[in-house]
Amino acid sequence: MKNIIVIVLLSALSSNVNAQSLNKKLMLQLDSINRADQQYRSKAAQLSARTSREDDKNMQKQARLDAENLAKIDKIIARYGYPGKSLVGEKYMSVAFMVVQHGEPEAREKYLPLMLDAAKKGELRASSVAIMIDRNKVDKGEKQVYGSQLHETPQGIKLQPIEDEANVNVRRAAVGLPPLEQYLKEWNIKYKVPAGGYQNPSDIYYHAPELPSIELIGGYEALYKKLAYPEKAKDNNISGDVVLELTVDKNGNPKDISVVKSLGFGCDEEALNAMKAAKFTNATGEDRDIRVKLPFPYKQK
Repeated sequence: MKNIIVIVLLSALSSNVNAQSLNKKLMLQLDSINRADQQYRSKAAQLSARTSREDDKNMQKQARLDAENLAKIDKIIARYGYPGKSLVGEKYMSVAFMVVQHGEPEAREKYLPLMLDAAKKGELRASSVAIMIDRNKVDKGEKQVYGSQLHETPQGIKLQPIEDEANVNVRRAAVGLPPLEQYLKEWNIKYKVPAGGYQNPSDIYYHAPELPSIELIGGYEALYKKLAYPEKAKDNNISGDVVLELTVDKNGNPKDISVVKSLGFGCDEEALNAMKAAKFTNATGEDRDIRVKLPFPYKQK
C-alpha cells in the first residue's frame, strides 16, 4: 500500500511540475489565434451565410485573418521553435499546425520539416503531420500519401488521387488515422481500398481540369518593375510579398480587390493601386477569382 501511495504522490507532483512549466501567456495567445482561425470557417459561421456571395465575402475576411495569424505564428516559432505539447499543453499544441495548414503553400513547405521533428519528439500528433504531408503534395500537383485531402466540386466532394493506394490504410494506421473507408463515409463517399483487381469508380476521385488561362497583359515582370518601394517600408527595412485576392471579370478587368497578406508601411496601398490599373486577358468567359503576390522591394533576377 505504501508503494502505491508513493507512486500516486510522485504522479501528482509530476503533473504539477508539467502544469507549472507550461507557458500560460503563450497559451492565451494561441487561444486567441485559434478563435480567429475558426471565425469564418466554423460551421455556425457557414450556416449564417445566406448566399454564396456572402459565403465568398466571409472567406475573404477569413483569408485576411489567416494571413495575420500566420505572421503571429512566424514570430512565435522564431522565438520558441514549434509551440508543442510540453510548452502549451495538448489543448493548444495543434494551433500552429492549423494556422500553417490554412496558410500559403510556401508556409506549409517551409514548416513541414519543423513539424516532422516536433511529431518525432511527441510535441505534435503524427496524424497532424500526415495531413500536412498530404496538403504539401497536393500543393505541388502530386498524389497524396494518407488520403486526407478532398476537393469540393459542383458534383460533390471528391477524393484527391493517392499514391500506392493499396497500402493507404497501413500508412494511416501507423500515424493514428482511422481506415480511409470510415473517414470517407463522413463525406458520403463509398470507398474500398483497391485490391485483387478491384478499382473504385473513377468519379469518386478529383481530376483537375485544364482551365482556360487568365493572363496579365504585359506580364508580371513588367508590373513588378513599376512598383514603387515606399519610403516608410525602406526606412523600416520591410520586405516580403503583399498578397491580393481579386476577381477578374469576363472582360479582363480586375474588381473586388482585397489584401489577404499585408506588409503595411505603404506597400499595401502601392500593391492595390498597381492591381487596379492592371488589365488581363480572360479566356474562361466568366468571372474568375485569383490570388496575386507583389514583391517589396522587387529585385530583378
